[in-house]
Amino acid sequence: MSSGSPRRTADTAPSDRWRWAQRRGPWLLLAVALVLLVSGLSLTQPMPRADRLLQDSARAALAAPPSNDIVIVAIDEKSLDAIGRWPWRRAQHAELLRAISAQSPKCIGFDVLSAERDASHAGDDAVLADAMRDSGCVVLPTALQILGQRSQQELRPLPVLAEAAAGIGHVHLSVDRDGLARSAYAREGFAESMRPHFVIALRDAAAGAGASAPSAPLPDAEPAAPASDGAQRTWLRRDLEAIMFTRGPARFRTVSYVDVLRGNVDPDAFRNRYVLVGTTAPGLGDAHANSAPNQPGLMPGVEIFANMLQALLAGQHVKFAAPWQNLLFNLGPLLAALFGVLWLRPLGVTALIGAMLALQLGMLGQPSVNVLFAPAAGVAGLLALYPLWSHMRLSAAIRYLRRGTDELLRDVGRRPTSAQRYVVGDFLDRQMDATRAAATRMRDVHRFVRDGIDHLPDPTLTLSTEGRVVLANVAAQRYWQHDASEIHGQDAHGLLADIRSRNNGARMMPKGALLGELRAIAGEGEDSMGRAVLLRCVPFFDAGDEHAGWMVSLVDITKMRRAQSQRDEALRFISHDAREPSATILTIIELARERPETFADGSLLERIERQARTGLELADGFVNLARAEAEPFRAELLDLVALLQQTIDDSWARARRRQVRIVLVKALDEAQCIADRNLLMRALANVLSNALKYSPSGADLECSVQEDERNWRVAFRDHGPGIPVELQSQLFQPFHRLNHEAHPEVHGVGLGLLLVRTVVQRHGGSVEIDSAQGAGCIVTLVLPKPTSVEREALGSHEES
Repeated sequence: MSSGSPRRTADTAPSDRWRWAQRRGPWLLLAVALVLLVSGLSLTQPMPRADRLLQDSARAALAAPPSNDIVIVAIDEKSLDAIGRWPWRRAQHAELLRAISAQSPKCIGFDVLSAERDASHAGDDAVLADAMRDSGCVVLPTALQILGQRSQQELRPLPVLAEAAAGIGHVHLSVDRDGLARSAYAREGFAESMRPHFVIALRDAAAGAGASAPSAPLPDAEPAAPASDGAQRTWLRRDLEAIMFTRGPARFRTVSYVDVLRGNVDPDAFRNRYVLVGTTAPGLGDAHANSAPNQPGLMPGVEIFANMLQALLAGQHVKFAAPWQNLLFNLGPLLAALFGVLWLRPLGVTALIGAMLALQLGMLGQPSVNVLFAPAAGVAGLLALYPLWSHMRLSAAIRYLRRGTDELLRDVGRRPTSAQRYVVGDFLDRQMDATRAAATRMRDVHRFVRDGIDHLPDPTLTLSTEGRVVLANVAAQRYWQHDASEIHGQDAHGLLADIRSRNNGARMMPKGALLGELRAIAGEGEDSMGRAVLLRCVPFFDAGDEHAGWMVSLVDITKMRRAQSQRDEALRFISHDAREPSATILTIIELARERPETFADGSLLERIERQARTGLELADGFVNLARAEAEPFRAELLDLVALLQQTIDDSWARARRRQVRIVLVKALDEAQCIADRNLLMRALANVLSNALKYSPSGADLECSVQEDERNWRVAFRDHGPGIPVELQSQLFQPFHRLNHEAHPEVHGVGLGLLLVRTVVQRHGGSVEIDSAQGAGCIVTLVLPKPTSVEREALGSHEES
């Protein structure tokens, strides 16, 4: 056993880290850059228009149809035409409230400021207050009035009206830089007191919470406008919430102010409903640009309050996200997409980015969250991720292609890419063309190596690291008698399991031998068919010195071992068997000289003659065996029945001397085979001669020619002493006779049956022995029948 190539050791770890840094470095750079960019955009929000556009789309997805529980009493143009120029007398407002209250509404929101006394009609304030108390639930507005740069005051309802009101709330809306009203603060007021929004006060009053008293300011309240000096009070605001507009072609039910006074409304128009009274006439100025999905343009403030009241009653308290919430909201999907580009393919990365965008935009419209995020920063980061990553990967791919192309060209002995011919197209086209050319050359080299392995004369296998067959050449297919498709994927441990070492008989490829230590397996063995093979299995490695698989080769040395055996037999024959008769003759002559009386009966010449004949038979047998193994095979179409009959005729004289009758039984009319006449006649004569030697006098020797599906069977049956089963394996050993002690009168040199087996094997057949001690012996020569193709090929060869 010899060790394989050295494996990678710990001192290669720095190169692994450097390779990892090369692969992950661009990703880390991109990740840090995008995280910093999105974080900065999330905290500073430099893209308010994009944020508002996305937020408006999200709110539109949540919008519900107008509720039938809210009714607007509009101070519209029709009412102005009927009643006269605004403002109207408060006694008239009192009459309106009594008309509405007659239908038992839930509560009335009277969105008309009444901060100053009516000097022309002094008694109207008390009349309105009485009407409010009789109604039971009327909410009045309050607002901030800016008198100058240094003066601010709250426009509160008159005390007599404030005492009669069920609640008081501010009526301010928050207008963004683009002039659209999208939000409002839940509480506003000076530092010593803050009031709820008008719709909150209306809801609380309807629920029986009583008049909304001013509340103390909270720590997180923000100033609407900073005071110009220390003495000036500051108007504070808290809890900014998004306005959730309704959608659909229908709008809130609206009736004219003058129609209510005249009784031109349904008797149940206000019953158990919220009623909002406010101005809708364009000339009165209470209109705001808005982001309602189906109502572009200006919307009266009272209608905006109706939208806010419906969302409030439905529990949609949608607040704007804090900076830290926006940061997490925008970074989460970006980080998921950044990690996705490490593992997913381009199509998967695109799908992941799309999913993150859908998730981010979908979360804007989730009513269960009740937070309105600013997604522009996160969307920008996600949209920028794939182009930037693609650019970086494309640049890296181009560098890799260029470097890889140079390495491929150097490996195949060509010039680097700098010397390549010019190709029409951009840089990437030229690089791809150079890489394609290098890959073609490498495929040519691969094809050359594959064809070279395929045409090797010895069985050769290429295995995976687990020992599975990847490539089997033509010689391997012949060796295992399977097609390449049947061998591919098989476990080499099983394919080579029958090869055992000639030294100790152990398996040369035990189970799991290729899964442990990387070491070569080599040596001489013998397979289950008796073939002597040289096995060599070595590991091979890739360009990175990593184990890539195994290479197995088998060299069939059966003929070489047979030749060695024949050489050894020839040496033994020359050194012992061939010299023995001559040495015996010399011994007899020396004995006759020293003691002539020993051979007085005249046996000297007889003994010399017997030894001389033995030497001659040894030489003839050895020469005949060598010729049977080496002389050219002269094929012709022969009749086995005729050949057997001729062999019997040639042996008639010898059989008569031994008083043995040779009988041809079970003979066919004709049994054609392709054979060498001289070789086959010699084999038949040897078998018949051997049977005659051991047949007792007066016995019959039976010969026959029979057939099976594929073969002819030529059998010789004698009635001699037979051969014990345990000795039958020694029949074909040269210069070895089994019955030389029991039957010394039978002469022979032990080469006859060996010659027979050699001849029959050259014809593609085999020899079968059926015998037992004392039961005679049947020797059968099995010869293949010729196919039609073999007949035609032999006929065309003879014609040519």
